[in-house]
Amino acid sequence: MSNILMGVGMLCLPFAFAKSGFLGGVFAIVTFATICRMTSILIGRELNGDPRPLSYFADSPSNTHLSSGSDPSIRMRKTIRSFPDIAREAFGNTGAIVLGIVLYFELFSCLAIFIVSIGDHMHELIPSVSVQIHMIGFTVVSTLPVIVFRTAGLLSYLSLLGTISTICVVLAVVFSFLVEGDITVELASETDLDTLQDPNPHHQIWSAGGLNSAFALVAFCFSGHAIVPSIYNSMKNPSEFERVVDVSFMIVVASCLAIGISGYSMFGDFVLDQITLSLKQYSSAVFAMEILTWLMILTAFSKLALTMFPLAMGFEEIVAPYLSSDLAMFMVGAGIKIVLLFGALAVAIFVPSFSALCSMVGMVCTMTVSVIFPAAAYLKLFWPKLSLIERILYGMVVVVGIVMAVVGTALELS
Repeated sequence: MSNILMGVGMLCLPFAFAKSGFLGGVFAIVTFATICRMTSILIGRELNGDPRPLSYFADSPSNTHLSSGSDPSIRMRKTIRSFPDIAREAFGNTGAIVLGIVLYFELFSCLAIFIVSIGDHMHELIPSVSVQIHMIGFTVVSTLPVIVFRTAGLLSYLSLLGTISTICVVLAVVFSFLVEGDITVELASETDLDTLQDPNPHHQIWSAGGLNSAFALVAFCFSGHAIVPSIYNSMKNPSEFERVVDVSFMIVVASCLAIGISGYSMFGDFVLDQITLSLKQYSSAVFAMEILTWLMILTAFSKLALTMFPLAMGFEEIVAPYLSSDLAMFMVGAGIKIVLLFGALAVAIFVPSFSALCSMVGMVCTMTVSVIFPAAAYLKLFWPKLSLIERILYGMVVVVGIVMAVVGTALELS
């Protein structure tokens, strides 16, 4: 689960601190991580068919021979296996359709985010070529590999490399700060900014005006809830799921705080919206930073291909009944991937800001999938068994999530 959450979204955390200050950044990370940890556990209980902790049930939900609700020690409802099934069980087919639209929108938006990230990093390696040309070139070159990868297993090695490179980024940011310290005075002198009036003019402790942007960027980092059912179903002992969630979020929060605080402490308000770009420009370890930049390019490509897999499969399943041969299915599948890839390229060119895209996905999709939906479904499925405190708590989560999604999106668009 840590692997899912520790993605390219972590690159923008120092930029989130630049928007909201040290305390604002820490507040956004801890608050959103606490909510997402809670909703991850709620999803596990929804899959298990009972509002009680999963550790209460020693048996595997798929092996029980007793009917739901037949005994106090038995699950209240039948077990569920997927995210759409939760939506269908709680809100009917309409709920499943709405959730599917949001999930597909999130996946498509992530394709654009990965293309922007690759274009930015390629531009750092070859600055004589514009970011837009890099994005177009990458999209053209990656078309064939994306079409060929028809199973997620073929991308397992790239996925592992992506995880390793993300860990390397965290270590690189922390190590660079420990070695070079605060370099904002040097950066200010390069831009001819006066630093004499304020002894610490390029670091903020708290900026309430930037909290919305910080929450949006942090939200994108925790946008992995759609994969929670797959993790739950793959566990040999699902009763340990909640413990796995706790450990995973501890690791991710520690990593997020480390990269956010170290990156902002080092670069201050001069930090770019991807910390690796700042490291590449100002770090003295030029060769190491070039390797790190290539690792981030491979990470973004592996994430793009893995994201394309379920997105394209969803559309392929719609047209599959109308196709009579494997060749026709392959050709149509290839066409779908090409349209999705170049559609994402168009979005990336039209909105070439990594932080802006992350903010929009964070506010619109992550708030819906990771905050609002799990709590609302939990209330709908288990309302009779919940205490008054639980009803109020999860009801507040739904209301706060809706308000943040609506208001936050409006502020980001303005």
